[in-house]
Amino acid sequence: MSVATRLRTEPDGSTGTLSLRLTPASIAQWVLLPLFLLVLAVLILLPVLVLVVGSFLAEPPRAFQFDLSTASLANYYEVLRDPEFAEMVYNTIVAAIIGTVGAVLVGLSLAWVSSRTNTPGRKFIEYSAVLPMMVPPLVGAFAWDILGSPQSGMLNVLLRSAGIDMGFSIYTMWGICLVFVIYYSPYVFLFTNAALKNADASLEEAASMCGASRLRVILQITLPLVLPAILSAALMVLVLLIEIFAIPAVLAETANIKFISVQIWKMIGFAPPKVNQASALGVMLITITVVLVLIQQKLTSKQSFVTVSGKGSRPRVMEFGWTKWIFTILSLTYIFIAVVLPLISLLYVSVKGSLFFSSAEQMLDTSDFTTTYYSDVLADPVISHSMINTLLVCGGTVGLGVFLYFAVAYLIHKTNLKGRRMLDIISVLPVAVPGMIIGLGYLWSWISIPIGLYGTLMIIILAYISQFTPQGSRAIGASLVQIHRELEESSRMSGAGFTYTLRRIVFPLALPGIFAAITLLLVLSFRELATALFLYTAKTQVFSLVMLDLWLRGSTNYVAVLAILQVCVLLVIYVLGNALKHKYER
Repeated sequence: MSVATRLRTEPDGSTGTLSLRLTPASIAQWVLLPLFLLVLAVLILLPVLVLVVGSFLAEPPRAFQFDLSTASLANYYEVLRDPEFAEMVYNTIVAAIIGTVGAVLVGLSLAWVSSRTNTPGRKFIEYSAVLPMMVPPLVGAFAWDILGSPQSGMLNVLLRSAGIDMGFSIYTMWGICLVFVIYYSPYVFLFTNAALKNADASLEEAASMCGASRLRVILQITLPLVLPAILSAALMVLVLLIEIFAIPAVLAETANIKFISVQIWKMIGFAPPKVNQASALGVMLITITVVLVLIQQKLTSKQSFVTVSGKGSRPRVMEFGWTKWIFTILSLTYIFIAVVLPLISLLYVSVKGSLFFSSAEQMLDTSDFTTTYYSDVLADPVISHSMINTLLVCGGTVGLGVFLYFAVAYLIHKTNLKGRRMLDIISVLPVAVPGMIIGLGYLWSWISIPIGLYGTLMIIILAYISQFTPQGSRAIGASLVQIHRELEESSRMSGAGFTYTLRRIVFPLALPGIFAAITLLLVLSFRELATALFLYTAKTQVFSLVMLDLWLRGSTNYVAVLAILQVCVLLVIYVLGNALKHKYER
């Protein structure tokens, strides 16, 4: 009997044959789902597994080449007995908590001001509140290094010249936390702004009619309604701040403040390398972030917070008197501190010949302004090569990533296949795995496999695809879930096949989400630093790594030029991506 047939039972009990049709459902269940499960397992699970196993070994971990006879807890013991370990964990956790609390206060306040008050300029505030996301953490850290240095920082020089000696230093725990708050408040804003707009205003109106004060309505009605969004945003920011590398690497090292992510980098990048101990420390970091992600899911699934129903209800706008101008001033002050001031400092340093000044007069002297640094950057073959590498990595990440994310999102949201839940779980795992750890896992997973992948741009592309799987698949999935099954069923009932329906119905309707994913992937891959830290060679350096290298060498002027260029490229990507997205939403 051929593979295209199977036995059937006739009414009289005899057997015959019945052709087996390979339907789209059977192909998806037995071919596509296992295939994409395997792809995600290789991209996401294999690097983490290699890292975990290697953390127990005496020799550097390599895929499929484990000497389990040396397995022990010695690496963990060595990490734990390090006299700086407790301080390192304390600094990482405390800074992340303070930064998260500050980000929630600032992001939630901006969301409330722009969506629920009559504050003048609230539309401008809403659009501008996300602009700090266009300033990568590495660039933000460079800018505040220029602004907040206790001796030569631009802010301190100006204040001292005005007779004000505040003694402000960015090289402190509070200074680092300030930078955390500035650049991670937009994440909270995005979550809570949407929730505030969708919350049922009738509940607030009912409370007001019962005599509740404005403050009581906010505290007892509005905040509980958006509590899931607040918790989700807070836990996400906390995870991101625990694993962040760029800001502590630039600001904390000067102050000798230890962070886990920076210590992992130093254990591998500095001699003598401690690869297995770094793997053990990485596993500890993963454990912390996984626990936080599980707590987030637990908190947001305990209770029903449904407030959007079939009955339309516009958000309730609170009317304020003269205090509304205070909200405007405070909101614009944040935007100035987060975006305008850092970019001004970078632009200034990029054209300033001498950075040695002790007074406002010397600092504002324009006689030594020059465009030499821009000319040098544009003529430097290393920098131009890193830009080409970065664009190739961005293109590869988008080209391969969007195809993978669309397929994964479709199987998760548009089918009832057994096993799609496992696909969903694996696709969100990178949320809890720091980019640096994924890079380290890729290093030891692929370095020993004889396919020539290590030392190429492809390994960086694959690591980026792995790292950005949650963001990419969720961006596309958000569009797919809005496409009703009736459209696909009607197409098939009209005689269209699965491929035709996918090409003419599903794909066009999902284009806004696809363009959102493309924009997001371009932004993330262009600014990514930590994931590529252990994967690059002299020929595969990317733009962010060149910036970090120049900063370590003390080439502040050139770093400022590269930072300006990076921000400009990111803004262009953001504007073009949004334009395309809105075009296909119409």
